[in-house]
Amino acid sequence: MTICLTACDHEASGISAQSVSSFLMSKCFGEHELIQKSSYCSSAGIKFKSFGDLSISEHSFGCEVQMQTPMMSDIYHLQVILSGESLVQCHGKTRHLKTGDALIVSPNSPLVSDYSADCRKLIIRIPVHFLMQTAREFGYRTTNESIVFEFEQQPLPTSGSFISLLNDILQQPQGSLCDRGLMYYSKLLANAIFGTFACNLSQGNGVQVSQNRLIERIREHVLSHITQDISIDELAEICHISRKSLYNLCDRELGMTPSAYVRCLKLESVHSELSQNDSIRNVTEVAMKYGFTNLGRFSAQYRDHIGELPSQTLRSIAC
Repeated sequence: MTICLTACDHEASGISAQSVSSFLMSKCFGEHELIQKSSYCSSAGIKFKSFGDLSISEHSFGCEVQMQTPMMSDIYHLQVILSGESLVQCHGKTRHLKTGDALIVSPNSPLVSDYSADCRKLIIRIPVHFLMQTAREFGYRTTNESIVFEFEQQPLPTSGSFISLLNDILQQPQGSLCDRGLMYYSKLLANAIFGTFACNLSQGNGVQVSQNRLIERIREHVLSHITQDISIDELAEICHISRKSLYNLCDRELGMTPSAYVRCLKLESVHSELSQNDSIRNVTEVAMKYGFTNLGRFSAQYRDHIGELPSQTLRSIAC
């Protein structure tokens, strides 16, 4: 399947490499220094599209260049090589991307990218807050406060939901979707990214994901403050409903009390941390981190919800 940004907000060709660089910085793709490694030419080109929370660039520099980018704290970069080659260096690792390869660069990653003269690259800029919110809405959990993708290139899938959604977005005419539609497509693409590129997310156990907007609001609030004590009054306040209405809502949508829902989300976070963080050697410190002070009761609740004791989860990662 051919990947191409056909419907865009801005397009320019026959321009200088520096013009492409300046445009990318103006659209918040990251401050960087561009070093031309071959003679000057004016055959660079840029296509740009804003799609909800996403920003999309398809660009070429028309000559060999090196792009040196310092740490970017608030965005992910999905990079796809449409033609040519690119050498990407990050945290002491070097990856050689060829036509058809894709890679996700996580935040806080100083990056050095070398482009071949014929390199044409598609970059999708994804804000941290958007990706984290989408992960929570789709029932994922992470071992820490951020989503970290493995710094490994892989061939772009030729079929499946990811490639279909990507093409739909690249070819969607400007103004054809309302804001809600843009958000819907963007979140579906983000969810497809989770299933395509290896990262530190895992699917939650036991707690169903409700489409009710108030339950979504509660879930987002709890996961954003997962290590803190969260009261019933606090949840009722963010939903702008009474305590009684909150209990009725949780019973109808989830089949449990608000406190039980908070506890289940915390237990799932504990499980995620115990099963994925191989530096942990003590169950107690993790339990205390999430507010479980009665360790005997915690172990019983963990076993009932997860299906095994926390010590068994910890031992399984050590094996």
